[in-house]
Amino acid sequence: MYGFSSASEGNGGWAGYGVLLPIAVGAVSLALFTWRQLAIPEPLLDLRAFGYRIFRISVLIMIIVMMAMFAAMMLLPIFLQNALDYTPLKAGLVMLPGGVIMGIMSPVTGRLFDKFGAKWLAIAGLTLIGNTLWQFAHITLSTSYSTIMLFNTLLMLGISMLMMPVMTNALNELPPPMYPHGTAIIGTLQQVAGAVGTALLVTVMMNGSRKYLEHPLSGQDESALQALALIAGMKNASLLAFGLVAVAWVASFFLKRAHGPEQKRAAKQVSPG
Repeated sequence: MYGFSSASEGNGGWAGYGVLLPIAVGAVSLALFTWRQLAIPEPLLDLRAFGYRIFRISVLIMIIVMMAMFAAMMLLPIFLQNALDYTPLKAGLVMLPGGVIMGIMSPVTGRLFDKFGAKWLAIAGLTLIGNTLWQFAHITLSTSYSTIMLFNTLLMLGISMLMMPVMTNALNELPPPMYPHGTAIIGTLQQVAGAVGTALLVTVMMNGSRKYLEHPLSGQDESALQALALIAGMKNASLLAFGLVAVAWVASFFLKRAHGPEQKRAAKQVSPG
């Protein structure tokens, strides 16, 4: 996370030692941690959970969605206040309907999950998220307040459609003794993904703005120039998030419905022999 957040022009960009060294140290440390957890009889996190295909795919989808969600929660207020000159209250109110929608959708997605499973909810939710990020990449100074509020609400709607179903489906794939490890793995990776996603996309946004200011269009005052630079940075960050969501969208087609222990026991009881 420190490496990603350090990828600014002042540190030499993505090729600077201040970026590559922390990322390399983090990667080696993670590899050693993985080796250690697989070698000891009672691991802190039983990473053998990744041996289950549906769990693996589900974790990938959730990591990408958490990166997109946390980044949007950070990028959008910055953009609204600095590019469109919204007050903090007005910028906060843009985010409000999305939070309300996520709360309302929790019981609804539970019923839809029971009926349709996680796959189609994930596909629909990621389609909505990807479309919204694409729209964010094309925001201009003339985009209305209500339109931005609608985009954010649709983004949160898409996230609410898949987070709980995909997580439940992932845990259902595991044997019951591994439930605590699966839950801990998912919770840990969600937090790390949110932090890394925020650091990465904020850095991309700031670098995009800085590059725009290096070659400004003529005939613009300082405030308009800063606003257009932020729009350019927002476009870069949104397109990167869109690309990540596209990967998760493709992965969602490989999801299958996993059954919990009660359903597995019931299936054994009715099976011949």
